Amino acid sequence: MLLVAPWVYSGPAISSTSAVGKSLKSIACANNWGRISPTRTINRRARAMKSSDFRAEQLPAILRSAPLFQGVDLAAVNDELRETRPLCIEAGHVLLDPKHVNADIFIVLTGELLVCLEPRIVNPLVRLRVGDCVGELSIIDANPPSAYVVAATQTNLLAISKAVLWRMLARQPLMALNLLHVLTARIRENNVVLLGSLELQREYRNKAETDALTGLHNRVWFEEVFPKQLELCERTGQHACLLMIDIDHFKRVNDQYGHVVGDDALRHVAMLLRRNLRSTDLCARYGGEEIIVLMPGAELSQAGLTAERLREAIASTPLHLSDERQVTLQVSGGIAQWPPGTGLQDLVRAADQALYRAKNSGRNQIAVSLFTRGLGSLG
Repeated sequence: MLLVAPWVYSGPAISSTSAVGKSLKSIACANNWGRISPTRTINRRARAMKSSDFRAEQLPAILRSAPLFQGVDLAAVNDELRETRPLCIEAGHVLLDPKHVNADIFIVLTGELLVCLEPRIVNPLVRLRVGDCVGELSIIDANPPSAYVVAATQTNLLAISKAVLWRMLARQPLMALNLLHVLTARIRENNVVLLGSLELQREYRNKAETDALTGLHNRVWFEEVFPKQLELCERTGQHACLLMIDIDHFKRVNDQYGHVVGDDALRHVAMLLRRNLRSTDLCARYGGEEIIVLMPGAELSQAGLTAERLREAIASTPLHLSDERQVTLQVSGGIAQWPPGTGLQDLVRAADQALYRAKNSGRNQIAVSLFTRGLGSLG
């Protein structure tokens, strides 16, 4: 609810001995910020303003402390201050919104305003308190506000129109510098909010793309990133190889030691993979105890050496249990070289066929698929 009405001045008279006092007293009179005559008609909402915490005598101190008026000679802008408007808005009222053009800058005299991305009091980006101003951006660039400004509590405001503000800046150049400081602070605040938002998005994205058990990327990430990497290899003329790894007799580990140890085994293998892969290699949990690795820039001979190194590292590094027992793990792998122009699905099928051969040949070994587009998996 927006109320445009005089505020009640119930305190002692403003001193008339100073220039500022004379100026602000005249402003209070011009805006009817004095006692309201008992004979004057006042609607119900205007009467509610009589209980407001704002008193006219507070105005000089508020303006002096306001960032926009820091160091400004208030008497010098007396004529302009006479043209300002008092506003009182209730809690929840939307003062500014992106759907409407704004032509005023507002100084908070009492209460609090919230800058939000929604037209309600929720998750405020910035809190504006006594002395702060709002609306300056839309005045300068003549565009609608970029966010919603909502009253957190009943809030008294001093509204300064665009034309009046320009005249103030012409009379008092220091106000222009103050306005620049306000805008700089606003940009910094926005940067902080933006960085926080990006960090939050990154955190949510990491959670959505990371396997909670192993810490490796998950199947969703694999299906999104691996095809893009192959497209990049296609454009840059790079080689690429795909490796599929499966823990041997994993069901036996679960049956003998329990599923908790089975989970530890998956984490153990994932840790050893991260330790032995290049930073440019892409690794994801494909499903169950299967892990898939894409090695951009690697020819088949290089990828084969990497796969063999991984197999040996896993076989020679037992999993230590809390009861001091050790579990020796072994893996089988299938590796396929990517022929340019081949889709990811065909490449995965070739590596999976090679993995199947490694399993059938006794496990704890790496099998290579001589994959050629259109001919399938050979050898």
